Amino acid sequence: MSSLLVFKRERTRSQMEKNSLDLLVASLPENIYYLCGFDNVGQQILSKTQSYLVYNLAEDKKTIVTSASDVPTLLEAGQVDEILAVGGFQFSYCDQGIGPLGEKLQKAIEYRYPSAIEALKSAILAACPTGGRIGLDESRTPITAWKWLEQELPHHELIPAAGIFSQIRLIKHPDEIALIQRSANIAEDAMYEAIDQIKLGMSEYEIARLFAEGCGKRGALPFFCVITIDERAAYSDTINTRTQVVKDGSVIRFDLGCIYESYRSDIARTVVVGNNQKAEDYYTAILEGEEKAIAAIRPGVTAEEIFQIALRTTQEKMRHYQRHHCGHGIGIEVYDPPSVAPGDKTVLQEGMTLNVETPYYEIGWGGVQVEDTVAVEKDSARYLTKSSRKLIKLSL
Repeated sequence: MSSLLVFKRERTRSQMEKNSLDLLVASLPENIYYLCGFDNVGQQILSKTQSYLVYNLAEDKKTIVTSASDVPTLLEAGQVDEILAVGGFQFSYCDQGIGPLGEKLQKAIEYRYPSAIEALKSAILAACPTGGRIGLDESRTPITAWKWLEQELPHHELIPAAGIFSQIRLIKHPDEIALIQRSANIAEDAMYEAIDQIKLGMSEYEIARLFAEGCGKRGALPFFCVITIDERAAYSDTINTRTQVVKDGSVIRFDLGCIYESYRSDIARTVVVGNNQKAEDYYTAILEGEEKAIAAIRPGVTAEEIFQIALRTTQEKMRHYQRHHCGHGIGIEVYDPPSVAPGDKTVLQEGMTLNVETPYYEIGWGGVQVEDTVAVEKDSARYLTKSSRKLIKLSL
């Protein structure tokens, strides 16, 4: 197996050739990271911030368009060939000598583009001066910027490329699978540590805080955390309140994940405090649906077929059970393709990573959920999650 960098380049070049692209332009922070290893903090915290990574297929060249404030980080990482700096951010320099980094920084930001989209136009023209077919990731490209580029570059063909990036990232390198597994295992360990500290009267918010602390001390960043109790367990994706608290007989639904080395996790478990027969019965049904779906995963099966197995199996014990999807891919985004859903005829391949889930949400009562991460291997699926999938029972 090639190195991760070579693997990513080969995946990228293959999809560009398949789509007859001269240039591929990333705008989503995760896509920029995939191509050059740059974590763009500005894009993460400011929704209107634009950065672009331009990959030139013919020259195997990466040009990044980003704020001048990002340039020291980019120079440190060293995974791009050219930097086009944007904006008026100012650095000061040490009187005792700026050193090699300072010299490179001064050179890199000597010229500033007034906007990211003007810098992107310059990068495109430099690579393809007379025209070309450009795959532009529409994920974080404003429609006004897209239309402006079309007017300014009449001899260039712009095509949406978010789907192309999805195909590039569809198959994971073993190093990526290892990072996804580590992310999942950290989330599991932090979750179980929080569960061990649950007491009667503890709120959703307090349990969520324990989970976040557990992720942090294991070297990960909390990503999302839905911990819902009793009737709020029917709220699919929601906040954790300070008012909903654990009681005897409570059902607590955990759906959460973390970020480890830029890779996401997303797992789910259900806790019953004391006795709750309805929750136990429903959990038995959804667990069987999840496990049979995972047992059917192998190369050549479609995502839609896995969905149907999960749905039909769960309905054997819960006739009223309905779902619009029973899982999704996962990687540097929490929702990578494919979707384990009706209509998704993606053929599973070795190297894909999937989350399989069978949640149940009943407004007015509550909800139960189980979700696990697996890697598609030669003849089956391998669990990347390590914890027991059994219903968790607490006596408080």
